[in-house]
Amino acid sequence: QMSGVKYNYWWISISLVGGVLISLICLRQTDLKALIAYSSVAHMGIVLSGLLTLTYWGLTGSYALMIAHGLCSSGLFCLANIS
Repeated sequence: QMSGVKYNYWWISISLVGGVLISLICLRQTDLKALIAYSSVAHMGIVLSGLLTLTYWGLTGSYALMIAHGLCSSGLFCLANIS
């Protein structure tokens, strides 16, 4: 079972690096809806890394981030349609 936890650190690293790379793509976006979508992918990378820690604080933080992300991103998409 410890080998499974050891591999989690690889997945955590990959998800965090992916989040940083997607954030760099966000800096170049001019379309607001695409920017919101890319930032959603970056947030889910952070959520995934928190879930893979398998600790109380990692899981609690990931759940809180998922709820906050769902509320905020849906509101942002609604506001992006208003013009």
